[in-house]
Amino acid sequence: MGKKYKYGLVLSGGGTRGFAHLGAIKALEENGIKPGIISGVSAGSIVGALYADGKGAEAALKSLLNKNLLGFLRLVFPKKGLLKMTGFERTLKKTLNARTFEELSIPLIIHAVNINTVEYTRFEKGDLVQAIKASSSIPIVFPPVDIDGYQYLDGGIVNNFPVEPLVDKCDTVIGINVNPVGEEHNINNLRTIAIRSFHLSMRNHAESRKDKCDIYIEPEEVEKFGILDLSSAKEVFEIGYKKTIEVLKKS
Repeated sequence: MGKKYKYGLVLSGGGTRGFAHLGAIKALEENGIKPGIISGVSAGSIVGALYADGKGAEAALKSLLNKNLLGFLRLVFPKKGLLKMTGFERTLKKTLNARTFEELSIPLIIHAVNINTVEYTRFEKGDLVQAIKASSSIPIVFPPVDIDGYQYLDGGIVNNFPVEPLVDKCDTVIGINVNPVGEEHNINNLRTIAIRSFHLSMRNHAESRKDKCDIYIEPEEVEKFGILDLSSAKEVFEIGYKKTIEVLKKS
């Protein structure tokens, strides 16, 4: 008996480097590959939700740029984070047709960390927008997201490459990691230090799990872009696209 899904897709976190996910998805689409299930965290949860909502890669890119979905950052000095997700929830609701996981055209699993119980939590039913917010809330940089009396932060704290839910469920697991970590010399403020510390803590997540993928895609060139940099979205998209074409040719 075959697996439940032909293709499964894993989408890592990585901030605005997540535009590379969309480029990769475009390449997959052109090669006749459409995931039957998606597991995503942080930026991967946003891209995964847009795709599972029925938007193709190009349409999702246009939607993100036109509605400035990721341009929600506003410097403040709250008690629990350096930045607020100002307008993010409102814009996300305008961008997505679905309000719940059950309304999506492709099954989606989103991951966040419950900081009250210290549990890595899977969201796959109920309120979609709150789950995306929770999964995208980088610690220290953003405040935790309250869901049913518990506080949640970015699932990448524990696992930035959530391949486990797809193992043994798919004939082919495709993993996309947009968070390579290399040298950084421009570290000159608290926000940069916080983000850098967070991503250094996650650097081995994909490395230790990539063997669980049948096809593994890591566009190394995105490393030169900041994770909160919107100005290079189209370039990052193209990097993801080209890298995926390259990997598929070798597969």
